[in-house]
Amino acid sequence: MKDPDGTTYEDWDPVGVTIRCNVQPAGGRVMSEMYGERLAYMLTAYMEPGEVIPEASFVCVYTSEPDYKVVAIRPWSAHRVIDLEKVNS
Repeated sequence: MKDPDGTTYEDWDPVGVTIRCNVQPAGGRVMSEMYGERLAYMLTAYMEPGEVIPEASFVCVYTSEPDYKVVAIRPWSAHRVIDLEKVNS
C-alpha cells in the first residue's frame, strides 16, 4: 500500500478466496539453514494446483485476520509447497 505522501507499507486486502491446504509446522535441516531462528515462527502449507497465491501475500491460517505471510513457493510434483511466516498482529 502507499500513503498519499508516497510512504509505502504492507497491508492486506479484505477481499480474498478460501484455499484448502495441509498446514504443518515448518522444520527440517534445509529449512533450518535457510531461515535460522525464524523457523520457530513458520508453517509449511501443501497446496494442490489451482488457485494462485503470490509471494508476499498475507493469509489467514488460525484467525480471520491475516496471521501469516507467504515467503516462498516451491512447485513439487503434483502440489506446491508454501513457506508461511508469522506476522506481528
